[in-house]
Amino acid sequence: MTNLSVRMNKEMIDELDRIADLLGVDRATIVRKIINTGIEQQKIEVAINLYQKGDTLERAANISSASLWDLLEEIKKRGITSKFDVEQEKDTYIRVFKSKSKELIDKIRNI
Repeated sequence: MTNLSVRMNKEMIDELDRIADLLGVDRATIVRKIINTGIEQQKIEVAINLYQKGDTLERAANISSASLWDLLEEIKKRGITSKFDVEQEKDTYIRVFKSKSKELIDKIRNI
């Protein structure tokens, strides 16, 4: 593991210590947890931003490391629409469902 030094104001450090105490962990553990959560959330933000700019849902899911369904749910929850290409999206779903059901694949192709 590599060390990282960060400057923080006293109030932020006090808040970290308060949360760590409530959870029964040390400061380093809570800082790692908060950073990990922040990284995951930031990856989702970047992925959704790219999706809104016309990238495929599949690529956005890969960037965010979220499942296609989780990312789609997040996009829906936020009421976000995209400038996506319908054929591109159909190809994505066909790849996702290719081993599931020929009938479903045919329905997607005919949308």
